[in-house]
Amino acid sequence: MYKAPVNKYQLIILLCFLALILCQNIAWGQKNNTIANNLPSARVSSYYTQALHAFDHHDAEEVEKWCNKAIKEDPYYIEPYRLLAFQYDRLRQYDDQKNILRQLISQVPDKYEGYWDLAGAEDRAGEIDSALKHYEMALSIKDMPASYKKMAEERVKAIKIAIGLINHPVPFNPINVGKPINSKYDEYLPTITVDGQDFYFTRKLPDPYSVGGINEDLFVSHKKDSVWQEPQGVDNVNTEDNEGAMSIAPDGSYMVFTGCERPDGEGSCDLYLSFFVDGKWTKPVNMGPPVNTKYKETQPSISYDGRSIYFSSDRPGTYGKLDIWVTTRDNNWNFSEPVNLGPAVNTDQNEQTPFIHPDNQTLYFTSYGHAGVGKNDIFFARKNTKGEWDSVTNIGYPINTTGEEAGLMVDPQGEYAYISSDRPGGYGGLDIYRFKLYDKARPHPVTYLKGSVLDVFKNTGILATIELVDLVTGESVIKTNSHKDGSFLIALPTGKDYLVNVSADGYLFYSDHIPLKDYKETTPFVHDVAMQPIKPGSKIVLKNIFFNTDAYELKKESDVELDKLAAFMKANPTLKIEISGHTDNTGTKEHNITLSTQRAKAVSDYLTKTSGISPGRITSKGYGDAQPIADNSTEAGKAQNRRTEVKIVD
Repeated sequence: MYKAPVNKYQLIILLCFLALILCQNIAWGQKNNTIANNLPSARVSSYYTQALHAFDHHDAEEVEKWCNKAIKEDPYYIEPYRLLAFQYDRLRQYDDQKNILRQLISQVPDKYEGYWDLAGAEDRAGEIDSALKHYEMALSIKDMPASYKKMAEERVKAIKIAIGLINHPVPFNPINVGKPINSKYDEYLPTITVDGQDFYFTRKLPDPYSVGGINEDLFVSHKKDSVWQEPQGVDNVNTEDNEGAMSIAPDGSYMVFTGCERPDGEGSCDLYLSFFVDGKWTKPVNMGPPVNTKYKETQPSISYDGRSIYFSSDRPGTYGKLDIWVTTRDNNWNFSEPVNLGPAVNTDQNEQTPFIHPDNQTLYFTSYGHAGVGKNDIFFARKNTKGEWDSVTNIGYPINTTGEEAGLMVDPQGEYAYISSDRPGGYGGLDIYRFKLYDKARPHPVTYLKGSVLDVFKNTGILATIELVDLVTGESVIKTNSHKDGSFLIALPTGKDYLVNVSADGYLFYSDHIPLKDYKETTPFVHDVAMQPIKPGSKIVLKNIFFNTDAYELKKESDVELDKLAAFMKANPTLKIEISGHTDNTGTKEHNITLSTQRAKAVSDYLTKTSGISPGRITSKGYGDAQPIADNSTEAGKAQNRRTEVKIVD
């Protein structure tokens, strides 16, 4: 769940100043001041001591009275100015704070403290031009301590980067997504299923179990006729404890969310798992080791194939504070030991709110350690050709501001992004906003395959396994199951050609080909899969068997499909099949018969000679153009007629 963090430089500046105040506190009794130009008089020391005493007791009026008396008595004594400035900061009287520090600089221009404190105040206020000037003036003072000098140099470098980003703004026009998703409460960290039909988010509500408390719950809004419906709390998941910062698998089959300070927790915050079964969410379970530890695990993001989970944790092995990690599961839902994403992404500060896009190549996250516009900027990283994260980019101004950003989510198509903001004009608190993402920050486009697996005769749903395979590498990209009613939904990253294999006990497998290597659109693939029971006469078209034009040598890309067919034969050892070749009507009848016969034999030879299937179980035959399944007067029809089929004969 999102908790607004503190910027490291602001925290360091405030802590350092507080440390100086405490050191000065100790120095009362010693009547010793090594920072001011000269030791103060006994009377000024007495005024300052009383101011410190009032500061410790949060008596603002007394602090102001005694500091002003000390300043009037000795305008060159530094510490009363600084204590008063810190008091104003505590009271959020920022203009008064900066004014008293300017007064200090005017009286003692040859000491670094006034410039340093004023730069810090301006930095925290987002007045980075003035902050840069005063950091540089502080650095020009020779007696500036090395530790302060290092911090000032870091801030100068970071501010110059911020100014460069501000001077080169990116397109940004956020639109409030409006009601019913946004309300008078805080809404943040949204996630959307790959088909864009379910919108999940975290909402912060008054806690009915404690006075003045708050409770985070998960909500979902379903789209109907292109309109988001009234959000509903996620039943079986929301409790009197906090549930937030969730991620849903692209197919909507399971979710992971963050739960903090729960009775069954391993640490302060843990990741919890819930499955969508028979139309409802199961009772969440703690993911346990090795994912959860006695440390903090939070803000999960599920990969496009549902197998990997990215999250933020301060477990041992971090590069500093909260780092981004990834764990991957096997087919039995055993999760691997999490792996740190490495120094390209993680720094010695906090990296949070990871969002892995369904393209599996682009990661969005927030960071304090990478230089940016403000306190906690949004960045994106991409994988190189080796699959490593190596290019981290600030998403730019004004998406990033001089304030703190709460993370970003990008829709599957990569066109629109969502952020949470409390900017003026909202419904109250944090609202969710949508904006068109500029081209350079977009991920690779992603589409999806959606439908139902049905018995061809009964038209009833089938529990089936759907597998997406990279035709070039032969690697299984996604392997999932249909729901009880046969429905399924899988993400399809573009840039590759895929084989789709659907299998179910007692049925002839289904084959499809989805060419996305040069696909530039995001139009979804929506169709049902009709499965045929294993019995004589059942047949399918092998849609991933490839030959060169007017040739019968199998192309390498055919191996994946042929291996699937061989596996099917081995799983059903009593089956006998016919491999049939078919052509369009181009060329003579004799030529087409010969070509189709040779192609069918090439498939049969692969099964018997390469895969070890008994030759007695396979026959092959060429039919030429005698059995068209489409109109040969069009190129699309001709392409359908050029095919290889498998028919069960016994």
